[in-house]
Amino acid sequence: MNFVLDQYAPYVWTSYAVFVAMLVWDFLMPQLRMRKVRRELGKQQRREAARAARTGAGS
Repeated sequence: MNFVLDQYAPYVWTSYAVFVAMLVWDFLMPQLRMRKVRRELGKQQRREAARAARTGAGS
């Protein structure tokens, strides 16, 4: 059996590239989402603290 593997090289390298891209995506997306959620929670806490200070409910 004489297989010519060179004809499959573009498919194989493209598959590896897609696989690595998906690994990077799976790694980054939860971190970016967590950063966004933390930022939103911080803003919410600051708003609630300012509201409590204005109404005197914090004392």
